[in-house]
Amino acid sequence: MKWYHSVNIKLLGFFFLVAVVFLLSSMLLFSLIKKDSIAKNAQVHTSAATASILQKVVNVQGRMEEIALSLASVVKGNVNNSQTIQSLISVDKLQKIVSAGVWFEPYAKLKKEKDHFHFFNKSKDGVFHEVSKGLDYKYYSYREMDFYREAKALKEGEIFWTEAYTDRLTRRRMTTVVTPIILENKFIGVASVDIEINSKENMFLQKDFSATEHYLLMIDRDGTLLGRSSLFAGLLEKETNIYSINSPEMLLLLEEVKPMLNPCKTQVCQEEVREKGFNSELRFVENDPILGFNSVIATYHFPSSGWRVIVGMSEDKILTQANKTYKNLMISILVLTLLATVFGFILLRKIFIKPLANINEQLNKNVADPSKHYSPLHCEDKGEIGVLVHNLNIRTAALEDSLEREATEAQRRKLNDKLLEQQSKMAAMGEMMDAVAHQWKQPLNALTMYSDIIKSDFDEGTVDKKYIGEYSKDLQVQIDHMVSTLDEFRRFFRPNEKEEDFDLLTIINSVLFLTKDEFLKHRIIVSVEEDKKMMLHGSANEFKHLILNLINNAKDAFGDDTSKKRKITLRLREQKGKNILEIADNAGGVPKQIIADIFKANVTTKAKGKGTGIGLYMSTKIAKKYNADLTVHNTKDGACFVVTFNGRAK
Repeated sequence: MKWYHSVNIKLLGFFFLVAVVFLLSSMLLFSLIKKDSIAKNAQVHTSAATASILQKVVNVQGRMEEIALSLASVVKGNVNNSQTIQSLISVDKLQKIVSAGVWFEPYAKLKKEKDHFHFFNKSKDGVFHEVSKGLDYKYYSYREMDFYREAKALKEGEIFWTEAYTDRLTRRRMTTVVTPIILENKFIGVASVDIEINSKENMFLQKDFSATEHYLLMIDRDGTLLGRSSLFAGLLEKETNIYSINSPEMLLLLEEVKPMLNPCKTQVCQEEVREKGFNSELRFVENDPILGFNSVIATYHFPSSGWRVIVGMSEDKILTQANKTYKNLMISILVLTLLATVFGFILLRKIFIKPLANINEQLNKNVADPSKHYSPLHCEDKGEIGVLVHNLNIRTAALEDSLEREATEAQRRKLNDKLLEQQSKMAAMGEMMDAVAHQWKQPLNALTMYSDIIKSDFDEGTVDKKYIGEYSKDLQVQIDHMVSTLDEFRRFFRPNEKEEDFDLLTIINSVLFLTKDEFLKHRIIVSVEEDKKMMLHGSANEFKHLILNLINNAKDAFGDDTSKKRKITLRLREQKGKNILEIADNAGGVPKQIIADIFKANVTTKAKGKGTGIGLYMSTKIAKKYNADLTVHNTKDGACFVVTFNGRAK
C-alpha cells in the first residue's frame, strides 16, 4: 500500500484542509469585521481626540444662542432697557462675545424713531459700551445686512449663524448668531451676538493639534476658515475660503473632503441640516496631502451654526490598537485551530482508525493462516464499527457454510462427471465390442472354412509339406488380424495416465481402424483430409473418445435411410492462426429446436432407448482439457462439428 493510501494520511489531510478552510474563512470574516471595527475605532479615536474642542464648540454655540434668545425676550417689554442688555452680554463667562445688539423695524417700538437699535461693543478692558448714538445709520444700514435679512425669515425661538465676515464698524473678523424678536406674532426686530474669529486663539483649537501626526480645520457653511492647526501655516490665512484656494496640497485635500462637507447655502437646505442634528462622517485617505502618509479624515457638522470641523489623523496611530487586537485574535485562532486539529485527529484516530487497524491486523493474520480464514473478528467498539464487524462475522460464517456446500456440490458433480465418463466409456466400449466382434467374424469364418478344407484335402491325399506351409501362413494372417484388432481395442480402453505429445492424424486412424468394418456395414464412406499436421499434448486415449463420440454421432444420424450416398469427412486445417478439426456429414443436420442445447447432458436426437445424451457432453469436457472449443453448425447437407484449438497453430 502506498503511503498516500493510508487512512491516517487521508484523515490528517482532511483535518489540514478543514483547518486551512477554517483559517481562511476566519481571516476573511475578521477582515470584514476589522474593516467595520476600524471604522468604529477611527470614529471613537478621532472623537476622543477632538472631544474637548467639539464640546467647547457646542458650549459656545449653546451659550451664545441662549444669550441671543434672552436679548430677544427682554426687549419685548422695554426697548430702551440698555442696562439689562449690557448685563446679559456681560455675564459671558466664556468671554467670546465681542459685540451684541438689538435691531428693530421702523417705528416698531418708538413711534418717533424709524431706525431704533442698541449696539454694544467690548473695549480693550473687557467692558461693553453702547455705541448706538455714534453710528451713522444711513451708512450703517443694518436692515440691508445679511444677519438681519436671515433673522427676519426665522420663526420665533429659531436661531441663525452667519458666515464669517469683517464688521464694518469694528473692523473685526467675526460670526454672528441672530434670532427674531416676535411680539404678538409680529416680527419687530432682531437680537444679535457677535463672536470674534481671533487668529491668535485660533478659534476653539487646542495646542495639541500642532503635532505632525494630525491636523484640524474649522470652517463655516460657506467654507470660510474659522480656525486651523499649525500644519496649515503658510497654506491658509484667516480670511481664506477653502473652495477658492490654489495650493496643490489643499486642492488634493479638498478633493477628499468636499463630498463630506456638502455645502449648504439655501434656507431649505439649512433647515434640513438642522433637523438632522449634530453628525459626523469618516473617510480613509491614502497618502494624505497634508500629512504625507495614510490618514483617517473625520468631519463634524454643527447644523445650527453650519460650522464644520475637519480632523485628519494618522491611520497607523488610530489603528494601532485595532491591528494589535486583530493580530492577537488571529494568533489565538491559529493556535486554537491547530490544537483542535491535533485533538480531533487524535480523538478520531482512537475511536475510528485504531479499531479499523486492529480489524485489518486480524484479517491479515487470518489470511496468512489457512486454518483461520473464516475465524470471527473481535472488536470492542459498540458503535457502527462494532455493528460492521458483527455483520462481517455473520457474512463470514455464511460464506464458510456456502463454501462447504459448494465443496460438497463440487465433489458431487465430480463424482457425477466420473459416472458420466464411465457411462460414456461403457457405451463406447459397447460400440467397440460390436466393431471388434464384426471384425473377428470374418477371420473366424475363414478359420472354420480352413478347417473343412484341410480335412477334405487330407482325405484326397493332397496334403504335403508345402501345402502345410501355405496353410499355416494363411491361418497366421487371420490370427494376426484378430490379435491386432484385440491389441488396438485394449490400447483404446487402457488408462493413459502419462501425458505425451501425439499426432492427431494417428489418433484418427487408430479410431477408424477399429470402426471401419462397422462403417462398411452401414455403407458409410469415411475420408480424412489433412491440410495441416497437428500435434497435441495430453492423453491420446482420452482424445480418441472425442473422435469416436463425434463419428458415432454422425453414423447414428444417418439412421435407416439408404437412399443417398452416406459420407463422413474429417478435415485438419488452419484458420486465422488456429488449428481446426472438422467432422462433417451429409445426414441432414441437427434439428433447430435442440441445436442450442446439443452439448448439454442427457440431450439427444436419437430415439428413446437408443441414446444416452452424454457422448457430446463428455466430448466438450475433453475439448476443454485441450484448451479447445467444440461447436456445431448445420450445412446444406448435414451437420458440421468443429473443434477449435485456441492456442496459436504450430
